[in-house]
Amino acid sequence: MTSTLGFAILAVLARGERTGYDLAAAMRTPVGYFWTAGHSQIHAELQKLRAAGLVGFEAEHGPGPQGKKVYHLTADGLAELRAWVTEPPRARPERDELVLKTYASWLAEPGLLRRLFADQLAMHEERLADYEREEAAFGGPPPPGDPRFGNYATLWCGLGYERHRVEWCRWMLERLSSAGA
Repeated sequence: MTSTLGFAILAVLARGERTGYDLAAAMRTPVGYFWTAGHSQIHAELQKLRAAGLVGFEAEHGPGPQGKKVYHLTADGLAELRAWVTEPPRARPERDELVLKTYASWLAEPGLLRRLFADQLAMHEERLADYEREEAAFGGPPPPGDPRFGNYATLWCGLGYERHRVEWCRWMLERLSSAGA
């Protein structure tokens, strides 16, 4: 059974051939906005995908003494990815460390808690500004058949998340400030 990371890799390869290094870079932006994986995880997953016949590679001469592998999606990989795209996502547990910290926040020193949320607010405002710049560069959503549509749609989801997070951090700071006054 292909893992979710495996499907993320297949989705990147569906856009074109990539080396392991290029895959890791693609997994940072834009995939990294909603899915993260380290180079070692990607390499291990590529081996599983290759063993399952979902990806292949061509060996090419590299810039150094070692060659490089350029991975591509196989017909079986494309078929599995196409089938997976429309399946309902697996249930996953929510794991949000800031929400967990908020749950236990009654134990914290109020000034430290306000600083935590002020820092989180600044981080989310910065990320929101980055996403808004990226959205402006698109000039509107591409049509659904365009591979860039997926980039735009995930960016749109990220915009909503960051807007919510900014609003929530501001709400928390208001509550914490009124409680400390």
